[in-house]
Amino acid sequence: MHAHSRLTAFALVAATFALAGCHATVDARWASSNDTVDHWKKAMPTLPVEVRGALPDATNAQIAQAIPNATTVGTSGLTAPRLVVELGNGEKPRDDAYCAAPAKDSATSGAQARVSMTLTICDGTRLVASSRTPIDPAKTPVSALSQRVNSLKKLALIGIARGQIEEYQVQG
Repeated sequence: MHAHSRLTAFALVAATFALAGCHATVDARWASSNDTVDHWKKAMPTLPVEVRGALPDATNAQIAQAIPNATTVGTSGLTAPRLVVELGNGEKPRDDAYCAAPAKDSATSGAQARVSMTLTICDGTRLVASSRTPIDPAKTPVSALSQRVNSLKKLALIGIARGQIEEYQVQG
């Protein structure tokens, strides 16, 4: 791993913990040696974002309008790299099946105190990494979701970087 990549990873760690808070989680156990921070950092700004789920006061379509490059459920291609943003209390991504099939359009019913926002990096049908944070729909306007997505992108990159650092330490 290059020194620049390590410095980027450590900077991302500090920034994301400041933005995401202590309750955010990341899982990048599926990332391969080809899934570098530099690769995904360069790709993220132009990747399509598939929005799954909804909030009590916002539909799937309204949320997709608030997030750059976002589409509603089932309209993004499953074979191309993409990000999946899921809102609700669904299961965390566990394997490639999460990226291999589009989710059903589900709404969050009723006024829930907390739901989760999960961002998943899918390389076609292959799961790469995911990051997740709780949100309070009553305190999180739709206009703020784009900032939350950016924080989760950084957290996913941290997960990939952490895996690379651990691999480097084992091999190095």
